[in-house]
Amino acid sequence: MDKEIKILIAERNRNVRNLLQRELFEEGYQVILAGEDRELLRLLHDEHTADLLILDPDLPSSLSISELITLLHGSKPGLPIVIYTFLHDGLNYWNMPGVATCLEKEEDITSLKKVITELVGRTHLKRLS
Repeated sequence: MDKEIKILIAERNRNVRNLLQRELFEEGYQVILAGEDRELLRLLHDEHTADLLILDPDLPSSLSISELITLLHGSKPGLPIVIYTFLHDGLNYWNMPGVATCLEKEEDITSLKKVITELVGRTHLKRLS
């Protein structure tokens, strides 16, 4: 895997952040972590340009999740957002701008890895054209 691919993980739970960081680093990705919305927004606007965002909709935020996603999409319109949540929470994320997919949190992150590989491939192809 190309080390230039950067994944930003915005997750409220430190243990989940660390698990995803370790697993995705082993897959060859650079991983950047955020535990709340201000940190997420700061990271997106400094030197760390992410190729993909994994977003926990329960991330501590002064904004609603729909406001946060709209803000993220407005500032980084090409950034694919993967909503990583418990799907039973009732919100419809599929129609929000920039949301590439929604995945249910599981102990085994094989599904998440497959989605990331697919999305990173699409993003990489867009950068080459």
